Amino acid sequence: MGNESSLEADRRAIEALNQHDVKAALASDVAAIVSQWTDDFVVIPPAGPIVRGRSANAAIAEQGKELMQALIPIDYVVDIEEITVAGDYAFEWGTFRGAARPRAGGSEMTYSGKLLRILQRQPDASWKMHRTMTTIDPPASQ
Repeated sequence: MGNESSLEADRRAIEALNQHDVKAALASDVAAIVSQWTDDFVVIPPAGPIVRGRSANAAIAEQGKELMQALIPIDYVVDIEEITVAGDYAFEWGTFRGAARPRAGGSEMTYSGKLLRILQRQPDASWKMHRTMTTIDPPASQ
């Protein structure tokens, strides 16, 4: 029984991390987004080179800040299909979708894709994103 409650606590902590991620993205809060990553965080993007390390990924997030400020986030949803905890690591996968409107006016832009994350338990028992791989769906035909 103790194992189940530990597993449930891990799942709740991971779900809280996912909710924090969505709130940070909707707020365009780069610092809050970066705070969720391990120091050796790696992103395998849908295109381009693999990005290794929290600081390298933070630099990319800072570069994207100008674009984020030009858009008003309308919606961002992450649907996690599965969370599996294996010791001090966990993996999860699912889909994401969102929408944003340009501050200068114009049409709403939508996007969607799939994600796979490996999470790492921290010494304080919290979880952080350790490895992330994403895909971007082709634009929906109008």
